[in-house]
Formats: sequence, C-alpha cells, structure tokens
Amino acid sequence: MGSGAALTGSEAAVFEAFLYDHYAELQQEFYEQDFTCPFLCEAHKNENEARAQGARVPRGVVRYPYTNRHSAQGYTKYERLKP
Repeated sequence: MGSGAALTGSEAAVFEAFLYDHYAELQQEFYEQDFTCPFLCEAHKNENEARAQGARVPRGVVRYPYTNRHSAQGYTKYERLKP
C-alpha cells in the first residue's frame, strides 16, 4: 500500500480505492484496487463521493471525478489505510 496521495497537491492518502460490482446471476463479486486512482486523502474521497453521478448499484455505472476513470460497471468502495 502506498503512503502518498494519488493527486498532486493533496494531503497524505488515508483511503485505498476499490472497484466493486456484484454479479447476481453468478453469485460472484468483483473487488479490485482501482488503478486509475488507487489512493485518496480524506478531502478528495469526500469530493469524489459528493460529485459522483450515477446509480451506486451493482451493474450500474457511476462517474467520479477521481476514481473509476475507465467507466467500469459498479461503483467505488474505500478502505481506510492502516497507520
């Protein structure tokens, strides 16, 4: 895990970003680190969620200012980095 923020000029990263989706018909989950923006500080995580557009549901598409830059299906989940 990285210790710096993924965005220039931001605070230190405190969250790791993951792409999440659920395939009900297969009873499988997709949960992988978002390599388009793997780490976020608190302020950018909050902005990412506040400016998100789309349905935060499995198989939906959510457009975020920082994460999911390839418009994958699903939505972003976050895990707080361990100190």
